[in-house]
Amino acid sequence: MRFRTEAAPAALAALYLFLAVAPAFAETEQEKEAAAQADAEERAKRAEQEKEDRAKAPPPAIPGAVSSGDVAPPTKNAAEMSPNDALFDAINRGDGAAARDAMNRGAQLDAKNVLGQTPIDAAIEANRNDITFLLLSLRGSVSSGAPPRATPASARAGFGHGPHSHSLSATAAVAHAAPPNPGTPNPSVGFNGF
Repeated sequence: MRFRTEAAPAALAALYLFLAVAPAFAETEQEKEAAAQADAEERAKRAEQEKEDRAKAPPPAIPGAVSSGDVAPPTKNAAEMSPNDALFDAINRGDGAAARDAMNRGAQLDAKNVLGQTPIDAAIEANRNDITFLLLSLRGSVSSGAPPRATPASARAGFGHGPHSHSLSATAAVAHAAPPNPGTPNPSVGFNGF
């Protein structure tokens, strides 16, 4: 019996400690949950505010020219890749800045990836609108590395008459060609009169 009487005060002390500490522990857990809930609500409010700000912002000059902002991290250093490989990597990741950098380094618009796609084809298929617009805007200004096209026979028609006609090259013949007929204005037709 003596054991029970000595254990009773210890048990009562443990019970008192539990009853005193348990509410405090529960309060800290509730405080943590309330703080986490408040943080989640604040993040949701911020995300909603950013969404509203984007909706209120004026549209881009060219629809689709603004990236979605979701860019995957690079797997390789761009300096270690050829410009064409870096361009296709940027398209796959959705990184418009890296695509611009690859074009500045000399990437070719007529290059093909392992699927046989050009950079424009790959950007369209991956729905990378900002990169597609970049590549489309650079079509005429970037040398493709392909040999120059031959001048069509219709552009050379009318040349070759005269004593020095054999010395004119096809390019010189095109340079001396008369400008095409721009048309006759007809204001009754509509906008610009054409």
